[in-house]
Amino acid sequence: MASARPALTALDSVILSICCGLSVATAYYNQAMLPLIGESFAVSSAHTGQVATATQLGYALGLLLFVPLGDRVQRRHLIMSLLAGNIASLLLCASTGSFGAALFCSVAIGVTAISAQIIIPGAMAWVEAEHRGRVLGLMVSGLSAGGLLARTVSGALGHWLGWRGMFSVAAALDLLVLLAIATRMPRSEVSSALPYGALLRSLWQLMRRYPPLWRSALCGGLLFGALNVFWGSMAGLLAQPPYGFSTLQSGLMGLSAVVGIACASTLGRLTRRYSLTLSCLGAGLVMAAFVALEFAGQMAIVPLVLVAATFIDLGNRANQLAHQTRVLALQPDAVSRLNTVFMMVYFVGGALGSSLGAAAAQHYGWPGMAVAGGVLAIAGGLCSATFARVR
Repeated sequence: MASARPALTALDSVILSICCGLSVATAYYNQAMLPLIGESFAVSSAHTGQVATATQLGYALGLLLFVPLGDRVQRRHLIMSLLAGNIASLLLCASTGSFGAALFCSVAIGVTAISAQIIIPGAMAWVEAEHRGRVLGLMVSGLSAGGLLARTVSGALGHWLGWRGMFSVAAALDLLVLLAIATRMPRSEVSSALPYGALLRSLWQLMRRYPPLWRSALCGGLLFGALNVFWGSMAGLLAQPPYGFSTLQSGLMGLSAVVGIACASTLGRLTRRYSLTLSCLGAGLVMAAFVALEFAGQMAIVPLVLVAATFIDLGNRANQLAHQTRVLALQPDAVSRLNTVFMMVYFVGGALGSSLGAAAAQHYGWPGMAVAGGVLAIAGGLCSATFARVR
């Protein structure tokens, strides 16, 4: 039956990768605007970092609650419902008048920003096994472009329109994604008839059945946590002397993702033969980047900060592709649930990194941020190396 299905066209792949980027961007728009959000509510940088943490935790919760349904219901309808909820959450956040309400809205934004994690398994189901690394690389390129859009464009529009105006623009972009999904997302085959409760319980069963699932999720979460240590504290650190960067200037740091986006397809192809080696190399790149940030931050060497940001993004991308490609191949009729476990742990790691980075940067500045990120990168590298030996 699988062979009778039409292959995903190149145009559909590109459109869906763009949808991935725009949908996940809503979980990152706040990162470059954290100083603006803090100023509007008169809270400290450490407390403002809770906005990014709340969004990441909401994303992990959304993965748990909704992504498993991709194996049980029509994915296109599920994605459209989530996008509608995300639009409402963004508009509510843009109009809130208290910091507590902004935190609640941030959780809601994260919960409903998970469409990409339903799109990706859906697209992979229409691709032959030998091409999955390449297509996943394209989808991750879309996700990375979403991060680039979120951090760069939100920095610019936040500077001109304020953070509330940026969230309103994000809602309008979500509407365009909803229309694209309605017209271009292929109909999915329902692969599970399990009730919702049993579907959630099956996540634990999958982890017990496939040790590489939780191992890969742990490795990915640690490296993503390291990346969010940087992005959760970067805007606040660059706003301080001797930098004095505006939100617009900090947002331009997001251009560091261009290199990783350009390399994603190549990295995706390499995962088929060198997955665990690639993950270890990615962790090494991230660790080296945080060592560089220790010197660049205190000596105000902006080009070195940009290079370090590039290495952090590239290393995290290599690590994610290596582990996620392996995970999605474990059981083809459960790709949504496999992706749920992987990405849920992944974003819990991201939330930990955001919170840790904001706290370390407030108390210890650039050295604190560098140590926090370096520790997570080392832990991720050690895990990947250990699991490579027990493969």
